[in-house]
Order: sequence, then structure tokens, then C-alpha cells
Amino acid sequence: MKLVRNFFSAIIILTLLVSVSLAQYPRQTSPPETTGPFTVQMINTMLRRNVGRDMTESDLAARIQRLGVDFVPTPEIVGRFRFNGAHPHLLNVIRRAGEKFAPASDTIVAIKADPVIEEVRKNVKDYVDGMPDFICTQEVERFIDTDGSGAWQRMDALRYELTYNRKKETYKPVAANSLLSPPRPNIAGGATSAGEFASTLDDLFDPKSETYFTPAGKEKLGTHQALIYDYHVAQPKSKLDVKIGDDPPFIAAYSGSVWIDADTKQVLRIEQAIEDPPAQYRTFSGDKIIDYEMVKLRGTDVEVLLPVKAEVMMLNRTQRAYSRNVIYFKFYRKFESDIKFITGDEEKPPEKKPEKP
Repeated sequence: MKLVRNFFSAIIILTLLVSVSLAQYPRQTSPPETTGPFTVQMINTMLRRNVGRDMTESDLAARIQRLGVDFVPTPEIVGRFRFNGAHPHLLNVIRRAGEKFAPASDTIVAIKADPVIEEVRKNVKDYVDGMPDFICTQEVERFIDTDGSGAWQRMDALRYELTYNRKKETYKPVAANSLLSPPRPNIAGGATSAGEFASTLDDLFDPKSETYFTPAGKEKLGTHQALIYDYHVAQPKSKLDVKIGDDPPFIAAYSGSVWIDADTKQVLRIEQAIEDPPAQYRTFSGDKIIDYEMVKLRGTDVEVLLPVKAEVMMLNRTQRAYSRNVIYFKFYRKFESDIKFITGDEEKPPEKKPEKP
């Protein structure tokens, strides 16, 4: 199954295009600088009071990278940060800052196969191989932050009809409602496909990716009891293709968390953040959150694991370019066609001889 893997490309281009000079907008007073390592209380307070008002998550992440933390980021603590609005990039920065508290060991420990991950791996393979043909409505709400305050302004809303047929995807624009005119309206940006979400799952659980999974607790996700695993994919094994503007693309390492249904061992949510970009992109971060559900295709009795919502954030602190896309997949239905494809192996009906006069 051939799936598009350049998830971030169109959105990154849009991010760079919507960059606006800070001189045109008043900037609120920044929060006071911290001189020592961050505590749990300090981060939670800044997430509630400052992020989205006078600073971005990217700004907070940069401060934590510079000053560090004074605690071990346990799953419970990370869960509280997530509850207060932290996205994957910031959470990864906090985890890395807390690595110095991990007990040192000179012993190399063999990583045993986790039975939960192995069952999920099998389910994902079956899902990708058996993904049915369908049509759905894809809605994209695009937001921009014009002054680096972390406050999002709704730019426009786009709607597409997405057809997934014979492992190929086609789009038909349905509507666009612009509230703020983008610099180049012909660039859709954020029109990310359900097929790409299949490839996200496929790449994450592909044994060739050598993804490092670690258990990170349990929590209720909607009506599901979920098992949480943190993960990391190293750059040499990654297939995540990132392109920023007109620069050549690069393959990025990435990490995040995955939520797994404790009963069915199906994936319910993925959080993903780019890690260790090349030196010229050190101030760039890209986050992706995908929610999956078992969806019944209209016109059938079949339930299929499909994405229902996604959120993508692209932040570049140097260029003051901040964008956020919220994507909804709705009205999944069976793809039907009146066209019959005849292969060379099929027998053709006999030709009818003309009647003699």
C-alpha cells in the first residue's frame, strides 16, 4: 500500500507564508524570566496563566531547554501538563530535561517484546492491508498567531470531499469560508488525508522503524480504558519527511505518546512531535495529534478504525510564524461506482453474429 508520507509539507509552507511582523501588533507584557530550573508548579501555572495570553508553548519550551527542570517527569505529572494544554513538543522537551534524574547504569538491558505492542502491531497491519474504499467529508479549520502571544485567530475554514478508492485518494473542494485572507489563497494547507493517518500508524508500529515503546500509565479516554505508551523513533529509522518552505526536505526523528484500547488493542490516539531538526531549524517545532474511532461506514454493516479528528501545529519562533490546523473527518460512507473494470483474464461475452437478410 503506497501512502503519502509528507504529512507536514503543505502545512509548513503555509506556516511560513502567514508570518507577520510583530511591529504591526501590540505585544502584551511577557511573564517574568525564571533564573533557576522549572518546578512542576511553575510549569502548570504558566500553562494556565501565560500560554495563550502573552507567550507560546514554543517560548516556554525554549526556556525549559535553557534552564532545565527540578523533577522527574512521571506519567502522572506529564498527564497533568497535558490536561493544562501542553502539546507533544513541549511534553517532549520536559521529558528530555528530566532525563538527568534517571538512574545511571552501565549495564545494557535487552528490550523484551511487549505483548500489548505486539498485538497492536498485528492489528495495525491488518488495518492498513484491509482499509476499505470510502468517501468522507474533510473539514479544516485554520488558525494563526500573528504576534507570538499564543492566542489563535481563526483564519478560514475549508471543506473537501475525500474519496479513497483502490488505495488512491482524490479531493474535491466543497466550500471555503475565509475570515482572514491568507497571503496565497491557492495553498490549501492542512488538507491532510485519512490515508496519511494510516501511514502514521503503519510507520510507528512497523518493526523496521525499531520504535522504542515504554509504558506510561493508564487513563480513561472517552468511554475507553486506555493504556498509554511513550515512544521514540530515531532519525536513521524514521520515514517522517519534513519540508520547510523552498528548502530541501529532511527526515526527522520523532517521539510522543500513543493511547491503546485496553480491551481491543486498537489505537485510540497518537501524539507526535518532530525531534532534533537540522541546525538551521532549531527554532522550528511541529506537533500532530490524531484521534481514531471505530466508524461504521454508511451503506454497510462494517466498522473500521478511522481518524475522526486531528490537530497540527507548526511553530517557528525565529520567523514569528505560528499556525494551527484542526481537521475533522465526518460522514464516512461506502464508495460505490457503476464503472466495471475488465482485466485481460476475464472472458469477454461472445459477439452476436448479424442476422442474414
